[in-house]
Amino acid sequence: MTNHRLSIEQKFQLEAAFRDIDACDDIGKLREITKAIITAQENEKAFAREAISRMRQEIEVQASSSFGFNRAAGQ
Repeated sequence: MTNHRLSIEQKFQLEAAFRDIDACDDIGKLREITKAIITAQENEKAFAREAISRMRQEIEVQASSSFGFNRAAGQ
């Protein structure tokens, strides 16, 4: 199993979701809560993927300019 570290905000959100689940007796409401948790998780993963992609692009641009790959011909 992967070791996941949650931020303080994520821990509070997770605890709030568990309280909602524990207090709920309606299966329809439980499904809504579960869907919201899954959607939030997928949004977090998508955000992380996008952030990593942008960082890679920035690193590639910096690396290529450092080695002169983007310099105009004749300079």
